[in-house]
Amino acid sequence: MRREEKAQYIEELQAALADAEVVVTTRFQGIGVESLNQLRRNLRASGGSYKVVKNTLLRRALSDTDMAPLAEGLKGPVALAYSSTNPVETAKALDEFSKDNELLVIEGGIMAGRALTAADVEALAKLPSLDQLRGQFLGLLQAVPQQLLRVLQAPSRDLVGVLDARRRQQEEA
Repeated sequence: MRREEKAQYIEELQAALADAEVVVTTRFQGIGVESLNQLRRNLRASGGSYKVVKNTLLRRALSDTDMAPLAEGLKGPVALAYSSTNPVETAKALDEFSKDNELLVIEGGIMAGRALTAADVEALAKLPSLDQLRGQFLGLLQAVPQQLLRVLQAPSRDLVGVLDARRRQQEEA
């Protein structure tokens, strides 16, 4: 690459990573092209991207940003998975692919300026999706009025029960 191409590549990488909510570094050595393309399709479906980068260019792109800790420990071929829309879905797509393909190794990442370990990315992948969280929230919103109605109906229901028990007691006597 010529200097101008490198400068343009670094600018494009900085722009892509500046918008990203999560960035995950992976090792991909030994994975076939078709498998990597499948991973890219999976990530695209979840709103993410996957890019193989040169370490020196990545270090330059990350310098003077809040993602600078990501550049520490870069050795060998590295690829970045990043998303500007849904970090959980991106982590899920990577986690699922790494379970099927052991050659993909999740190294770590960064989210909201905080460094992530591989275990953190796995924990992020285990979180419920946005749609599941919305469903749980709606369930909670519906449960509150239902519980309130049960509490308000309890005295009249209990009074009927007491009167019925008194009636049976008098019939027996």
